[in-house]
Amino acid sequence: MTENWRWTGLNPVAKLILLISFSILVLLMGDAVYLVLFLTAVLVVKQVFKARSVLSKTVFGFSFAIFLTQVLFNHAGQELASVGPIEVTSGGVSTGVLIAAKFLCLISMSWIFIATTRATDLSAALTSSGFPYRYAFLPALSMRFVPVFQFEYSVVRDSQAVRGLRLEKSLKGIIRSARYTMTPLLFLAMSKVNHLASSMTGRGFGAYPTRTLLRPMRPAVKDAAVAFVGIVAACAIFISERALPLEGSLLP
Repeated sequence: MTENWRWTGLNPVAKLILLISFSILVLLMGDAVYLVLFLTAVLVVKQVFKARSVLSKTVFGFSFAIFLTQVLFNHAGQELASVGPIEVTSGGVSTGVLIAAKFLCLISMSWIFIATTRATDLSAALTSSGFPYRYAFLPALSMRFVPVFQFEYSVVRDSQAVRGLRLEKSLKGIIRSARYTMTPLLFLAMSKVNHLASSMTGRGFGAYPTRTLLRPMRPAVKDAAVAFVGIVAACAIFISERALPLEGSLLP
């Protein structure tokens, strides 16, 4: 997330429209093959912009757990394989791929948006586009506090480990870790929120209906064109999926 925002040159509002359009597309898609192809494209773009996160392994592991759960417990469709009491069906595989791919797509596209957008630029672009500045600062604050809470979470975990808390990878260890790390993290978060609210109040935030921006970021013609092309592409993919389904050609 260092200087990736320079690579796009797009207004954050245009990127936000693209994110919303493709997120709606992902939620509406019902063909596992189309969704896997779309996920592949998203992961390639994610790699190009180096949109990595400290939670990457956790997200991919959770996605695999979603897929495995559907394969083991969803017995819809025709039987593909059977090992003792475990029965793998076409419906379980298809549903597992569908849900896991949707989850990965949404998370990866959000990572790409965060990696290519600065929080200050997002709030300035929303305000310049006519969005009320009181609400335009909310997503910017959320983006700004993500790395802060990641750092605080690491500090709390290290502090608990020094005090003798066993951070095992078993289910019991995960529950114990969540119990003794989430409470201090919640108090730290509330403290930071109170300090931020007091600071914004002291600076007169919200006292006037409008706010002067140091660097206004009004959308240009190219931003509108890219947003339009993105919406058209999302609609075209959705129509193609409905008109030419591919899943039935691979799964019985």
